[in-house]
Amino acid sequence: MTVCNFGEEEIEFPVEVHFRIVCVSELKVSTHVMIAAEELGLGENLVAGNESSGGKYLSYQLSTVVNSKEEMNKIDQTFRAVEGVKMVL
Repeated sequence: MTVCNFGEEEIEFPVEVHFRIVCVSELKVSTHVMIAAEELGLGENLVAGNESSGGKYLSYQLSTVVNSKEEMNKIDQTFRAVEGVKMVL
């Protein structure tokens, strides 16, 4: 078990984390989000979420257990690097 300070909170690893990926609602962006998840070995954990009322944005949800802060950051950075991804929460 590893303990890491995250702001004022301590996180004990391994821990289950939940990501929400918000991206432009375009087939090529969705495809690249899915490819990124597959490359991380998390393709089966990626679930399509909601589309915005205007249809411009789409969200995905991803839950997984991470073993370190570095692993959590890698997942976050991988999705943020996809062109068309607006935010990762």
